[in-house]
Amino acid sequence: MKQIVNSILGFAIGDAMGVPNEFKKRDELLKNPVTDMTGNGTYDVPLGVWSDDTSMVLATIDSLVSLHQIDYEDIMKRFCEWINDSKYTSTGLVFDIGINTKESILKYYIDKIEPISCGGASINNNGNGSLMRMIPIALYTYYEDTLGDKLLDIVKNSSSLTHAHEYSIMGCYIFVKYVHFLLSGLDKFKAYEKVKSLNYYKFSENARRVYKRFLTTDIYKLDIDYIRSTGYVVDTLEAVIWTFLNANSFDESIIGAINLGDDTDTIGALTGCLAGLIYGINENWLNQIKNKEFLISLANSFDEELRLNILKYDEVLFDRYGIVSGNDNVFLIKTEVNSSIYGMQNRYLKIAKRVHFEYGYTVIVAINSSDVGLNDDFDNLKDYLKGDIYLMGISNGAAQAIQNKYDNVKGMLLVNTPLMINLHKTKEGILNYKGKLIFVYGSKDPSFNYLPLIQDFRNIKVVIIAGQDHNFSNGDEFLYLPEKYLFGDVK
Repeated sequence: MKQIVNSILGFAIGDAMGVPNEFKKRDELLKNPVTDMTGNGTYDVPLGVWSDDTSMVLATIDSLVSLHQIDYEDIMKRFCEWINDSKYTSTGLVFDIGINTKESILKYYIDKIEPISCGGASINNNGNGSLMRMIPIALYTYYEDTLGDKLLDIVKNSSSLTHAHEYSIMGCYIFVKYVHFLLSGLDKFKAYEKVKSLNYYKFSENARRVYKRFLTTDIYKLDIDYIRSTGYVVDTLEAVIWTFLNANSFDESIIGAINLGDDTDTIGALTGCLAGLIYGINENWLNQIKNKEFLISLANSFDEELRLNILKYDEVLFDRYGIVSGNDNVFLIKTEVNSSIYGMQNRYLKIAKRVHFEYGYTVIVAINSSDVGLNDDFDNLKDYLKGDIYLMGISNGAAQAIQNKYDNVKGMLLVNTPLMINLHKTKEGILNYKGKLIFVYGSKDPSFNYLPLIQDFRNIKVVIIAGQDHNFSNGDEFLYLPEKYLFGDVK
C-alpha cells in the first residue's frame, strides 16, 4: 500500500513546487524552467510550503481516518478549522483560497447551509477547487470497492461541498475513475483508454461536450501549445493527464507540470499524486517540505485506514479462510498456491464483497498451501456449508476443484487450470461432474495451448480472455469473472 502514501506525498510535493510559480506565464518558465524546489515567488513564502490544495486534501483525509466513513458535515467542519485556525497548513499560514471555495465554506460556517448544498452551481463556478481535493475520495472509494451510481453520488456530493455545477462534477468523476483504473493495475495509457470508453450518459450533452476533446482524442498527442493550464476545471484535467502521460518519471512529471505555468500549484499537485502512485516520489524534495512530519503521519494513517478498516473480511479463521457473512448459500474461492486470502491488490476480498453484495451469499476465500487441500477445506468449513455451493478455483486451486466430489457444488468456475499435470484426473472430474462448469483461460497462460485436450467435452464451457496471462495481471477483468460467467443467470 506504499502507493497510497506516495500519492499523498507526491500531491504535496507538486503543490509546494508550484506555489512560488503560480500565475507565471509559460513562455517565461520555458526560458528559465523550474527544475527544483524553490521559495518566495508569488506568495513570498519559504521553500517547501504547501497551499490550499494540500490543506483541503489533508482535512479530508483526517475526516476519513477519524470517522471511518465519508461524512460531508465533518469534512466541512475541518475545512472551517483550516480557514479559521490554520489547521492542516505547513507553517500556520492560510493563503491562496479560491473565491468559490471560500464562499462555499462560509455558507456552511455562517449561514448553516447543508454541506452538499454549499457549492456554487453556476456555470461560472467551475474552477478546479473540487478537482484538486478529489484524490482522497478516489483512493477511499477504490479500496471500499464503491461502484456504479453510489460512486457517482459520492463524487457529486464531495464536489458539491464547494463546486456543484456538473462540469466540475464530471471532471471529478473522470479523475476518480482514472485513479481507480490505475490502482486496478492498468498502465497509464490503458487507464486513459478505459476512461474514454465509459458511458457518461448521466451527464448532460453540454457537460459531455466540454470534455469531448479529452474523451474522443488522444490528449497526450497534442502539442503543448494546445494545452491550457488555467484554473478552469476542464483545462486543469487536460493539463494534468497530458503531463502525466508524456512524462516518464516522478521528477519529469512534476517539472513538466510546473513549467506549463498559470495554475502551477494545483496542476503540480494533481500530477504529483498520479506520478507518486505509479513511480514513487523524490525523497530529496520531500525532505524540503515544511511540516513534513505531520504530512507523513496523516498519509500513513490514511494508508492504514484503507488497509485495515475499510475493506476487510467479517471473519478470518486460522489465517487460512477469509469470510464475508451472508445467507446459507456459499461461494468458495480456492486460491492459487502461496496466495494470501487477499490476493494481489486485494482482488479476492473485492470479489467476495461484490458477490455478497450482488447475491447475498456467504463468500469464503481459502488459501492454497501444500498441507491443506480442498477436501480439508470442506471438513474445516462444514459449519458454513449449509446450502448450495459455488466454487471458483484458480490454477492449482482449479485442479483441486475439478477433482472434488462434494454433492452440493452447483457450479464451478475454473481459472487457468493446469492441463499439463494430472490431465487424466481433470478429464475424469469433467466426466463425473453434473453441475455448471466453466473453464476460463488467459490467452497467454501456458495451458492455453493444451485446450484441445478438453474442449471436446460437451458439458463444459470454455472462455478465452485475450491478452491475459497466468495471473490475470492486465487490469481488473479478473474481478468480474464470477458474475459474468458463473452467476450471470442467478438473479
